[in-house]
Amino acid sequence: MTGPDQHDENAVEAQAAQWFARLKSLPVSRETLQAFFEWQRDETHAEAFAAVERLWSRAGDLGDRPAIAAVTHAALARKARRRWLGLAWPPHPALAALAVVVLVLLGIGATYWAMRPGANDYATAIGQRSVVALADGSQVTLDTDTRIVTRFDTDERRVVLTHGQAYFTVAHDTARPFRVEADGTEVLATGTQFAVRRDGVGVDVTLVEGSVRVTPRATSPTTLRPGQRLVLRGDTAAVVQGVDTKAATAWRQGRIVLDGWTLARAVAEVNRYTRRPVRLEADRFAEARFSGTFDVGDIDSFVAATTALLPLTAVRGANGSIRLVDRATREKSSQST
Repeated sequence: MTGPDQHDENAVEAQAAQWFARLKSLPVSRETLQAFFEWQRDETHAEAFAAVERLWSRAGDLGDRPAIAAVTHAALARKARRRWLGLAWPPHPALAALAVVVLVLLGIGATYWAMRPGANDYATAIGQRSVVALADGSQVTLDTDTRIVTRFDTDERRVVLTHGQAYFTVAHDTARPFRVEADGTEVLATGTQFAVRRDGVGVDVTLVEGSVRVTPRATSPTTLRPGQRLVLRGDTAAVVQGVDTKAATAWRQGRIVLDGWTLARAVAEVNRYTRRPVRLEADRFAEARFSGTFDVGDIDSFVAATTALLPLTAVRGANGSIRLVDRATREKSSQST
């Protein structure tokens, strides 16, 4: 007979497998990510999810292996029959997790991105985030409006960040260096966690754990320590600064942390997550300092906080646009008319 602890263990493994499949299907909503992070706070849940990731990395791409899918479906059918006999199935918990993953993926038509020789392209739209599990055991979290191109071979693992922001959790493999390239800057890592951002302003590299060597275009390399960020802006010299890594990577939990940012920078950051951007039409407040924590995509909360802290008025257009204008200037204009 199967004891209650075994039933609980199998249930957690099934949940982990379902979450794994769900996170591989685009789009991934903010609500889905928040629910996942809440579920993963439990240590048992986190361990089960990691086990499913490892299992799937070893299993490879099922899209070209219909025999595995067929065997899994047959196993699931046997499970249903054996339940009537009161027997425990399957004999190994990992097989249960794999079976659930296969069933969910086939059922919802999701695509699992297996890493194999040749280029692979992954991208998110504005307002979307996605977690990509790579076949070497590494994991990449893509922020809003982000695109990466990956190529793995026997000598190295290479990722090109064409635009946006990505968080890398790198599987240790000294035989194959893990390199991330962004606008001519190369980040070399071996078993570590870091974020790389490439936008119209420049490139930022934030190290959370381990060690990375950053080599900007035509300059000498810099080795970062955890809690450091390297900032590159055009042809100026690279700047290394201390950073709160939790705040800097809060976007992974669907949050934006603004700590003493200029209003112009805060508006630009908030606008990355929405198709309904805010326009700042009060230049004299562009350099005003602003702090706050917001859910990504929550434009209304950001606008409410901005107009409460600064003498600005939000003017909403019929098409959903929002303009932040100087309150005094607007009042004078109203009085003159």
